[in-house]
Amino acid sequence: MVSQNKVAFDTNMLLNIARFKIDVFQETKKMFGNVEFLVPKQVMEELDRLAGEGRVLRKEVNVAKMAIENNKVKIIENNEKNADEALKKMASEAIIATNDKALKDSVREMNGRVLYLRQRKFLEMA
Repeated sequence: MVSQNKVAFDTNMLLNIARFKIDVFQETKKMFGNVEFLVPKQVMEELDRLAGEGRVLRKEVNVAKMAIENNKVKIIENNEKNADEALKKMASEAIIATNDKALKDSVREMNGRVLYLRQRKFLEMA
């Protein structure tokens, strides 16, 4: 059996789908082929919170949630206090998709792999 890449998404990467009109799920599949998509429950909670912060954000959240549903993303339960901590915990087994500089740096320090959006249209590995 082919080992499957796991990619865990941070909130900002999911919001970029609507913001920059990029299908991060499709682009990830192009890069890695067969991928299992993950999102910690804290990211889902963050999306729900952000949906209450205005019309534009609500639209971006709705697009993100539709993409999560359409791509059969697995919601991961854990006990971390926030999304960044949850993603850091997942870094040993999954590629972390984020544009959050602090999170990117901590994942790299743990020898994790980071997928990020460059120039608003290209996904790149670090």
